[in-house]
Amino acid sequence: MIEELRERRLLSVVRNDSGLIGYRFAGALHEAFETLDTALVEVVGANTTATPHSCPTLIDREALSSIGFFEKLPCIPMAAVPHGGPPSTGSDGWLLSPSTCYHTFAHLAGSADLPDLGVFTARGTCHRFEPASAEPTRLASFTMRELVLIGGADEVLRQCEVMFERGVAFLRELAADVTVERASDVFYGERSEVTRKVQLARGVKKEVRIPWTDGAEVSVGSRNLHRDLFTTAFAIGSPDRGTSHSACVAFGIERLLLTLLAQTPGYDPDLLTSRILAAVATRTALIG
Repeated sequence: MIEELRERRLLSVVRNDSGLIGYRFAGALHEAFETLDTALVEVVGANTTATPHSCPTLIDREALSSIGFFEKLPCIPMAAVPHGGPPSTGSDGWLLSPSTCYHTFAHLAGSADLPDLGVFTARGTCHRFEPASAEPTRLASFTMRELVLIGGADEVLRQCEVMFERGVAFLRELAADVTVERASDVFYGERSEVTRKVQLARGVKKEVRIPWTDGAEVSVGSRNLHRDLFTTAFAIGSPDRGTSHSACVAFGIERLLLTLLAQTPGYDPDLLTSRILAAVATRTALIG
């Protein structure tokens, strides 16, 4: 499929000897990309007042150090040198951002005047060194749309589950054999088999998967319960209300777009755009 889309000038491939870096979408495929991202916010965030914000490409190393990123996550961060300064490996260094929601928490750092349930959304370009040259949906540079919730533990859990289920229902309008599975993430616990089993049992992370052209399933989105990891690290929330928790619903836009496109006859981006708009109309009418 990728080669056919390249020949039709709907995408170009960016890669090096280590693996796939990303894709450039053009024309009707880019239109489908933008339509899909807008649809996710409209459907998943329905009946909420989600505050949007932008994300720079860079994030300071200290922000990631405060949440134990370097000890817990397996991907290798990509360093950057803004303004031509010397490279640094200390706490004042800068990195290409590996996830969108880190900017949400950095933006809200020290905030005590949040509503009982705050909802925020952003789209950012994420960068991760996870070379896998044979996987056309595993990119070093990709777009992530996130909706982040902050508030009391029970309300965050309830609303995050509602939003994730909306996203799953929306994708089931667009693709066959959409599945949801519990998953584990070392970021929300120590790197051990015991913690992994606990995470799976508690449903800390759920992934929504769609079959790819070779029959393998691709994880295109997730629901993640952070507990108080980020809110404590970034001093978010008022002590008068008790400990704030956070959670997020996230989608990798490139891999979601390509898996959905693979289920259209002839890999037709115009048809996919029409299907997305129809699915939005159906789901928003049901949500009310």
